[in-house]
Amino acid sequence: MANSTTKKVFIITGANRGLGQAFVEELIKEPSNYIISISRSRTKDQALYDSSRFHLLEIDLSEENLDSKLSVLKNLIDRQEVYFINNASIILPIVKIENLTYEDIERTLAVNITAATLIVKFIIRHFKTNAHSFVNISSGAAHRAISNWSLYCSSKAFMDIFFKAAQVEYPNYRFYSIDPGVIDTAMQESIRDSDFPEVTNFQNLKKDGKLKSAATAASEILKTIL
Repeated sequence: MANSTTKKVFIITGANRGLGQAFVEELIKEPSNYIISISRSRTKDQALYDSSRFHLLEIDLSEENLDSKLSVLKNLIDRQEVYFINNASIILPIVKIENLTYEDIERTLAVNITAATLIVKFIIRHFKTNAHSFVNISSGAAHRAISNWSLYCSSKAFMDIFFKAAQVEYPNYRFYSIDPGVIDTAMQESIRDSDFPEVTNFQNLKKDGKLKSAATAASEILKTIL
């Protein structure tokens, strides 16, 4: 549980890799921050963090009953300022719509839409008196249709407008939807290894050194929201 010296609590999905991991590595530098990772596992470094600074809430966001699993947050958070960073998302499979399976659709929507929506709802409902900042990690794909990315593009667009609607409903909280640019992560590796019309463009971004590091992207976003 966050201790009495904790000033800010950061709840981060997908915090065990890529941009999410970079957020943790930056935030852990400040002693008054308490980080809750909603992920399927922790990194080797995260396993060494003191429990008064870091807590793993081991959850697969594609599974059901997320609401009940989130109830432990009521024991971890007191009156601190809360930041929720909706970072986790999946892009695979990169295929044409006709080749999507029911399982593909269900899993992508569960991770990219349902989980984030439920977490936002849970925080607002159970921590009404806390100061809140909600941060959605968006993408250029939210505003541009890309062949074979139908689920990813549409789910990213959904979360963008969901955060805008939430800001209208709850003007006393802060809602951000931030496109960090193209980052050098495992997701980008998956994109480069896939077969779709624009794949060469993404391969060239890596080849030409135009990908942003996860550490740089995390630092830029934290400067915006803190």
